[in-house]
Amino acid sequence: MTTPSELHGVIVPVVSPFDESGTIDMGAFVEQIDWMLAQEVDGLVVGGSTGEGFALEPDELLLLTRRAVDVAAGRIPVLASIIADSTRSAASRATMLRGLPIAALQVAPPHYIFPPSEDGFVDFYRAVAEAAGIPLVIYNVIPWAKVSPKLALRIMQAVPQVIAVKQSDRDMDAFADLTRSVGPKRVFGALDGSLKSCYDFGIAGSIAAIACAVPKENVRLWRAVGEGRTAEALALQARLSDFWAALTGPNLPARVKAAQRLQGLKVSWPRPPMEAASQADVDTLSRALRDLQETSFG
Repeated sequence: MTTPSELHGVIVPVVSPFDESGTIDMGAFVEQIDWMLAQEVDGLVVGGSTGEGFALEPDELLLLTRRAVDVAAGRIPVLASIIADSTRSAASRATMLRGLPIAALQVAPPHYIFPPSEDGFVDFYRAVAEAAGIPLVIYNVIPWAKVSPKLALRIMQAVPQVIAVKQSDRDMDAFADLTRSVGPKRVFGALDGSLKSCYDFGIAGSIAAIACAVPKENVRLWRAVGEGRTAEALALQARLSDFWAALTGPNLPARVKAAQRLQGLKVSWPRPPMEAASQADVDTLSRALRDLQETSFG
């Protein structure tokens, strides 16, 4: 079984490329993974929020995950993400993915309007773990269904297969509390505009949308922090924060796809009803990308 120490560094939540009809473009997906490998990222997540996992059919998630595993060919770990609104649905997806050589499942809590009780959270992750047979990472991303630091620890104690938390809550105090509760090496940061501050807690790494848009610079930031190159890390973080301000928005996956296209990857579309990035957004991203890359230390 994967241990927390085996998952570390910049783990990228890849996009799911679609053509104009909304059909998966597998050629573009493979091209993206090859690009990520060339940028020396430390892992991949298929079907997360950036990957429009909420819009994927179960068989599409399986197809994309299997292809990612094939292309990665053991060079870096691959995770799959489950975003579902019932224990039954989440466990069904976990069962479907069982048997694939993936490192872990990133699992968001059920969240449609009515969040579960704390006991319900624990039971949910226990059921998914039993169905999956592999480690789980709590995907703590839903504002109205937050997994508190205290609850995260309770889940991990009750369900040993839960090995880490991806923390997307923008509250840095909550982030610090989480690292104290479960231990920094069981936390992945997803505060895209403030990753250096997350890394300074000594966490395992990041699983953040910004790394899907500009993987090279995010890998460089992670390594600069780890190797004690503080001045370089501070300068990189400042530029990455500026880039994040240009990237973030309601249609984030579409913006990430636009940023990839600006760097030479194949054109791909989001799945409706999400709209493609506007020309104004693309122009803003182009300027931000240029500013970032001009100061990326060679």
